[in-house]
Amino acid sequence: MNIVLFDKDLRITDHQPLSEAAKLGEVLPLYVFVPSKWQGTELSVRHLQFVIESLEELSKQIQEHGGELFFAIGEIEAVLEELLQSFGSINVFTHKENAVKSTAGVKWIAENKQQLMTYGPDLEGVSNKLLNSVLKSYLVEPVNDSLKRIEVPAHVPGILFTDLRKLQNFKVEGRKIRFGQQGGELKGFETLDSFLEGRFANYIENHQKPIPSSLSSSRLSAYITWGNISVRTIFQRTSERIQSCESEKEKLQLEDFLSKLVSRAKICNGTKVIDNNSNEGQLKKEWNEEWYQHWINGKTGIPIIDAAMRSLDKTGWLNFTLRGVVLSFICKSLLQDCRKPSEGLAKLFLDYEPVIHDFHVLQQSGISGKGKIINPVKVGKQLDPEGAFIRRYVPELNRIPEEYIHEPWLYPGFYSLGYEPPIVDVVKANKQARLHYQRINDNRKESKVKKNLETEQLSFDL
Repeated sequence: MNIVLFDKDLRITDHQPLSEAAKLGEVLPLYVFVPSKWQGTELSVRHLQFVIESLEELSKQIQEHGGELFFAIGEIEAVLEELLQSFGSINVFTHKENAVKSTAGVKWIAENKQQLMTYGPDLEGVSNKLLNSVLKSYLVEPVNDSLKRIEVPAHVPGILFTDLRKLQNFKVEGRKIRFGQQGGELKGFETLDSFLEGRFANYIENHQKPIPSSLSSSRLSAYITWGNISVRTIFQRTSERIQSCESEKEKLQLEDFLSKLVSRAKICNGTKVIDNNSNEGQLKKEWNEEWYQHWINGKTGIPIIDAAMRSLDKTGWLNFTLRGVVLSFICKSLLQDCRKPSEGLAKLFLDYEPVIHDFHVLQQSGISGKGKIINPVKVGKQLDPEGAFIRRYVPELNRIPEEYIHEPWLYPGFYSLGYEPPIVDVVKANKQARLHYQRINDNRKESKVKKNLETEQLSFDL
């Protein structure tokens, strides 16, 4: 039996595994809800909500081609074992990126001598020097959408079902969102179309501004993460739009977007790097749970931080600059271990992609790269000078005069606002943080010099 195993490729357009499997006869399109992937991990109920919306649409699209989308709940090895017992032999079709993330499934297929067919850019083992050219070659390949009719088997094992209402008892932690983006291929294409039709006009100018960026940014990240639309489709559609641009300014906006799109794809070629065995915690002070709870719930008393965290909780999205600001505050200004904040943000970001998320956390927490310590009050004044973003998400400050919006504790009537006083003096906290990191850097240099001396001595002795 030809099984198309969906994961983070919830679409029909530019889906080569589905197209190739359908050519061979009967095919079983399948999505498996793996408990170990969803429960007790960085994924949350808002991600599940987005995936279910995507699957509902995918199911309808497959039905329009005469087929049926099947679901199962269980660990991937157990599900594949059941399918093998039912069909005698199985051929699994999937994208390479799915196979890389499902090591248990790949191992089971190899051990049971079944066939695995993977599709997509072959980036494994490609050097950084060649990565760009290999990726670009894939992105310009014509999209093959020859899918016509899907024939499904008449009888399937009892572990499979087609009604998503059976997921009622599949519990996942986290908070749902009412105002976030909806999942599905059609929504992904609508978002791309509206971006290319005009939203991109001030893409570069607005990318740091809290409210304007929510309109000028592509807002495609969640659809890319869950595979509602392929990076190749976006790349080709955007390249075509560049050819019809009427001004150099328009071209620059879209070229900058394409550059970021390719960079994202290259980062995704890496591996998840933050884990519980990280020695990062040794660089930080003792954990302060009270600070963390104030931060994750948007109650730090620092307006731009609270507005950003409340906005994220409500919509599942923040622009790239604000993601850096909130991370810098908890990890650098407050000197907290990055692992718990990283997991907390992952549960809130609708576009959570592990490799990209870890890459950003390492950059902003000071583990990888220098990344300066940010003063959120100063940055807030630059990004949201009139306080429109703050007023939208921190209603306690709605009526405060503009000159106090970023430092409400200076307002004479502050204690009548019902807003928290700041959990720290940002200037003093940042000063202590700089001293802390300076000591770490000095220790690293001293350790490096000592290691070099020992190496030289060892070489001489030999």
